[in-house]
Amino acid sequence: MKSLAGIVMAAIFFLSVLITSFSVLAVSESFYIYEYEKNGTYSEFGREKVDAVTDSVIEYLSGKSDRLYYEAEGANAFTQRETAHMADVKGLFLLFGGLRNWMIAAFVVIALAFRRDIRAVLKAFAICLVFLMAAFTAFAAAAATNYEYFFTLFHKVFFANDYWLLDPADSIIINIMPVGFFSDAAAVIFFSTLAACVLAAIAAHRIKKA
Repeated sequence: MKSLAGIVMAAIFFLSVLITSFSVLAVSESFYIYEYEKNGTYSEFGREKVDAVTDSVIEYLSGKSDRLYYEAEGANAFTQRETAHMADVKGLFLLFGGLRNWMIAAFVVIALAFRRDIRAVLKAFAICLVFLMAAFTAFAAAAATNYEYFFTLFHKVFFANDYWLLDPADSIIINIMPVGFFSDAAAVIFFSTLAACVLAAIAAHRIKKA
């Protein structure tokens, strides 16, 4: 039971960090700015317009706004497909955010329940995290070799419609956030999640030996 508790806690920790990394990056203005400057987005579409669109996206995903809206020529510049897809994205955020909160609560309950055997639990926790990191790294390496395939697979798995297939001819989102934008985002999420897991495994190992 102690080993199982450690394994469950490791899985919870890994998934919680992964979800948090994704959620934080999605509303990180500094990441968007970095990508726009790197990809020449500002020079192509104009900084004022790009920043206004980005602010609308961030406010919508963070829950500060109930509507995805950016006015251009007296109307919403976002297409119906964009607003429909972003509604799906926001729903996914809420789903995973709620799941993470329940997992964190379960993590605390398990830790308290096995507090007298915490060293044995932490041993299993650290070992399991190492295996999870290895599997995560292998998956990331495979995804890096054909990112567009995994990008498409991700959308087909998590979205029940094809609204995510946006047309560059009329979609501002797909123009300012091309595939390269999302591949960089995936890399940031990967490295931040990996770093947190490495630190947690080291901390667990040291506490276990103390």
